[in-house]
Amino acid sequence: MQPNKLSPLAMFSPPLQYLVPIFQRGYVWTVDKQIGTLWANIADRADDFERYQALLINARATGSAHMVKPPRKHFLGTVITTPHQAAIPGEPETTEVIDGQQRITTMQLLALAFRDCIADVEDQFLRKSLNIYTRNEASYREPHYHYKVWPTNAGRDELRTLIEAGSLAKVCEAFPITFIGKGKSKKRTQRTLMVEAYLYFVGVISMYLRGTAFDEISPPQNELEQLPVDDDMRTDVTWADRWVHAIRHEQAPTPPFSELPLQTERIAPLLSTLNDYLQLIELRLDNDDDAQVIFETLNALGEKLTPADLIRNFVFLQATRRSLPVDDLYAQYWRQFDETPAEPSAGGKKLFWKVEERQGRLKNARLDTLLYHYVSMRTQDDIKLEHVFEAFKQWWISSDRKLDMELSALKVASSLFHSLILPDRTKRLGRFAHNIRVLDSSTAMPVVLLLGERLGTDSKDFLDCLNILESYLVRRAICALTTKAYNRVFPGLVRRLSESKESATTTTIDYLNGLAGGITQEWPSDAAFEKAWTTTPTYRVLRPARTRMVLEALELGLRNSTHHESPHLPSEKLHVEHVLPQAWQAHWPALPDDPAVLVARETMLHNIGNLTLLTEKLNPTLSNSSFAVKRPEITKSLLALNAYFQAPEWLLPETKWNETTIAARADSLFAAAVKIWPHPSSAS
Repeated sequence: MQPNKLSPLAMFSPPLQYLVPIFQRGYVWTVDKQIGTLWANIADRADDFERYQALLINARATGSAHMVKPPRKHFLGTVITTPHQAAIPGEPETTEVIDGQQRITTMQLLALAFRDCIADVEDQFLRKSLNIYTRNEASYREPHYHYKVWPTNAGRDELRTLIEAGSLAKVCEAFPITFIGKGKSKKRTQRTLMVEAYLYFVGVISMYLRGTAFDEISPPQNELEQLPVDDDMRTDVTWADRWVHAIRHEQAPTPPFSELPLQTERIAPLLSTLNDYLQLIELRLDNDDDAQVIFETLNALGEKLTPADLIRNFVFLQATRRSLPVDDLYAQYWRQFDETPAEPSAGGKKLFWKVEERQGRLKNARLDTLLYHYVSMRTQDDIKLEHVFEAFKQWWISSDRKLDMELSALKVASSLFHSLILPDRTKRLGRFAHNIRVLDSSTAMPVVLLLGERLGTDSKDFLDCLNILESYLVRRAICALTTKAYNRVFPGLVRRLSESKESATTTTIDYLNGLAGGITQEWPSDAAFEKAWTTTPTYRVLRPARTRMVLEALELGLRNSTHHESPHLPSEKLHVEHVLPQAWQAHWPALPDDPAVLVARETMLHNIGNLTLLTEKLNPTLSNSSFAVKRPEITKSLLALNAYFQAPEWLLPETKWNETTIAARADSLFAAAVKIWPHPSSAS
């Protein structure tokens, strides 16, 4: 390993191209975290350099130049590269960036922004002074061989446009801010991180070259101005803050102070600062250095790598070592993870697999979540997210893996996972996915991935297994049983399915039915299920979202049993309604002043027998009215759940809605529930 201390611009001086391996992650540095801080350090060094020059001029006049100390250098970190590959005719000399791609890409973006800021300067020498840092000048076979940095696949089009555009205006035109939705639901999508970094550098360099300070406090533009920062308590809004707000909200932002003339005498000091007072250490590997080991060792530095970053790097380095077609494998199996656009409802997120998903109390990118479940399935063990890569690596080296087959299996699993996180509730898989999502039972995901891989998602066995899993989870939720043992239950089921020679349906039933441990693991019997169903305050036990999920499942079950034309739910959002209202005291019969009677009412008030669904919320006046007034409003609904209230006996004036009739409806609904979520002891 050969260390070399140099400035970032010095790295760009030779006709050399830095290649970011196709399997590394894309650009992740942000203006808020890294870019703004980097420029602040550069600006400090530039100010120190200007003061140093002034002191040096005065000191030379007095013969004391040796007393003036030059500014201290700012250390940017380390970049690790492979041995340089000699150029062949028509191509530049190249080297791969094993670590530090964020730094080297950022410095190239800064050089491009600097180049574009002085594009209109009359002095031809000054204009061309940046070219050696932004372009390899020679005759090459491919246009991109002229670029100093060639990033991973996900950022190539962006960098190509930034290099070729040549101006702030053209970049903003090429990367406009877009909007999704209409009215109050209209959402703005941000420009990409690489484009934001370039635009930020253009703005702050423009201010520097006009003799203004990016970090000076910016006074309000008028009395009614809303400060361009998220924190309403801030009063120290700088010109840089205004510029960040502009590039995130305006189609054609103009840097502050653009109306002032550019001071050409400030170009050389900034260029000298970048060349002489910023420093990187380039570690150039020898041929016998293990790039993968070094890559993993340095994971804790800079922007922390995700499990997906580490797994991608590991797998494709394996491909490189085996002399497999890395580009083809990437394009066929992994590119989707880097480039698939997000769904319109993802709140402005541009890439599907980067959107965060909640799992328990934590949120993680979808790809990391998929890999967490996938590795859990492969290792047949409960693992922690921070251990995903290590578990994957140990599993991989435990056997001779065929790389294309493993990547193909992951791609198939990703398709199923896509269906699980964006469920189509007109299909059984989508309804199952929705229900376990509401139940927050993601620990069952490895089982579902294994079943999908073994059986195919369209097979009857697969759908039968989903019914079994859902019965286990819903029955336990209704019975208010703990979920703490699920991290043992489902890895155990994965192991059993992997070992068993029986059908997956039989294996799953036998495993869940044979779980010991009482309330920690058992699959509630019909008797236990019925007792909880008819006597517990369901709404309080499950909370609103889970209660609505149970009622929606009942609605679909009743539609099927009553031969409705469509088993689909209405497109409108459904709302849970208490037939006996929660504010029952005003219009419903008074009860004896007996605590036991009041407790019984509060219990049955929230019991499933007293709950239904409506497509629109009743206004409070109707919702709290007497049963005689409220029943006709409920029966306007075409939901199968509300057909119960259209029976002739409910038309009699003496009919009451109370604890007795609530219990009767709970019994009626249980007959549907036990068919939707059956137990093998009751299976016909």
